[in-house]
Amino acid sequence: MDFLLIAAIIAAAVFVGIASKKYYDKPYIVNFGIAVMMLLLVVQSMLMQPITTLGYLAIGICSIAFVFQAIIGYRNWKSQTATKA
Repeated sequence: MDFLLIAAIIAAAVFVGIASKKYYDKPYIVNFGIAVMMLLLVVQSMLMQPITTLGYLAIGICSIAFVFQAIIGYRNWKSQTATKA
């Protein structure tokens, strides 16, 4: 389980890196990729035992980043679909 989660975090980071260059005209793909990566980091931090102050700080910051990236991605997606129609 731990290896799969770490592999998923690394895969999400690689995807975000590649998507930021390849999908420059579709920023919502990058935003949603970053949101997924932040969510995976929250899950990884919650699985740490015991959770230290740094762990709680990581959970809080990554949770806030997840929400912001999801909102920004949704707004970018909606603005692009509105301009195409």
